[in-house]
Amino acid sequence: MTERTLKFGFGRSWDDEMAENASMFREADLLEEAAYRIIENDTDNPEAWARFSEAKAMADAKRTAAYQDWMRIKRAMSKPRSK
Repeated sequence: MTERTLKFGFGRSWDDEMAENASMFREADLLEEAAYRIIENDTDNPEAWARFSEAKAMADAKRTAAYQDWMRIKRAMSKPRSK
């Protein structure tokens, strides 16, 4: 394989891109776990639910960004390679 088939146009490898993307998904998972810990033992407290909602929204936003990044990577990987 040539270097062009292994690299994005800006010099990063596919492995680097996918590792960074996996890190984004992991961060979303950690944020979601933290959100659920907020209400784990405090389900009757409206303030806890407000904090949970905010934390869960942050996790969802991070997961959406990770998914959009993954779609960008998939599109880039499926583009025909010039020789």
